[in-house]
Amino acid sequence: MGAGSGVRPRAAKKSGFVYIKPAKRKASQYEEITLHTQWDPRNFACAGWFNLDKNGQPPWREDATLLKATDWWEFRDPNAEWFRPFVKRQADIGRSIEQTIAGAKRADTCAAFDPSWTEFLQTHYAAYRFAEYGLFLVLCQAQREAGSDVVAQPLIFQSVEKDRHAQDITLYCMELESQIEGFSDARAKDIWMNAPEWQGLRRVTEYLLACRDWGEIHFVVNCLLEPLVSSLICRDLILRNAPRHGDVITSVIAQAAESCRENNAASTKAFIELLLKQAPEHNLAVIDSWLSTWLPLVEQAAEDITPLFSTLALCSTEGKDALATVKADFSALMTDLGLNNSVEAAA
Repeated sequence: MGAGSGVRPRAAKKSGFVYIKPAKRKASQYEEITLHTQWDPRNFACAGWFNLDKNGQPPWREDATLLKATDWWEFRDPNAEWFRPFVKRQADIGRSIEQTIAGAKRADTCAAFDPSWTEFLQTHYAAYRFAEYGLFLVLCQAQREAGSDVVAQPLIFQSVEKDRHAQDITLYCMELESQIEGFSDARAKDIWMNAPEWQGLRRVTEYLLACRDWGEIHFVVNCLLEPLVSSLICRDLILRNAPRHGDVITSVIAQAAESCRENNAASTKAFIELLLKQAPEHNLAVIDSWLSTWLPLVEQAAEDITPLFSTLALCSTEGKDALATVKADFSALMTDLGLNNSVEAAA
C-alpha cells in the first residue's frame, strides 16, 4: 500500500524469542520484571561474572547454602509482588497508622490507657523494636546471596518490613511521650539486653547474625521464628490485648506486622515446595539438621516471652495457654509444609 492510502502496514511477525520460562502459558508482569534482572553464568552470562567482590566471589555461589536446587529461577512468589506494589502496600500501612494516631490524639484516648499497658508499652514493647531491627539485618545478609533474583526479592521486601516495623514502634513511642505524662522508653535497650523475657530471642537473633548460610537464615526466620515467636508477640500478646487496655493504635501497628507475616508465610511455603520438589532427600536431611539445632532455641525464646502476659491487668489469656495455641498452629504449619516428620524427630 502507498504511504497515502490510509492503511497501516501489517505488523512484523514476532521472532518468538523469550528469555523467561513462565509458570503458566504467558509470562506475568511480575515474572517479566523480576526474573533474570541479575544474569548468571548458569543462564545468560556466557562471559562469566563481571561483578565479583573484593575477594573474587560472585553474588551467587553454590556453596552459599547447604540447600540444593536444580533451578533456583523456577521459584515463584505467590504474592507476585514487585517494587511498585510493594511500595504502595507499605505506604498504605503507613497512612493507616498515621490516621489512627491522629484520631486517637483528637479523642485523647492515650490518657485512658490502663497503667499496666502504659508500662508495657514503654518497656517491653519498646524493646521489641531491637528484635525486629536485628531480623532486618539478618535478612539483609540472606537476600544478598540468595540463589536467584526471584528467590531474593521476597527476602528483600521482608527485611524492609522488619525495619519499617521497628521504626513504627519507635515513632509510636515518641508520639506517646507527647501524649502521656511521664512516658519514656529510656529503659528499652537495657530491657532488651538484660531482661530474662528477651534473652532467648536475643540469643537466636545474634546467632542468626553470625550465620552465613542464606538458606538456613531463610528457614529459621520464616519456618521457626515467625510462627513461634513473632505470632506469639504480635498476635497473642499485643493484638489481642491492646483493645482490652484502651489502646487501638498498637492494634493497628501489630496487625500491619501480622499481615506482612501472612504474606511471607505464603512465599515461604512456595520456597519449601521448591526444595522438596527439586532435591527432596538432600534438602530434607539439611532441614532435619537445622531443626535439631534451632528448634530448641526458638522454643525457648517463645517460652521466655510468656511471663509478659501476667504483667497485664486485663490480659485475655495466660501465657502458657497462648504458647500452647502458637505451638498447635506451628504443628499445623509444619504438616502443611510436609515437615511434620522432621519436627517430630527433632523434638
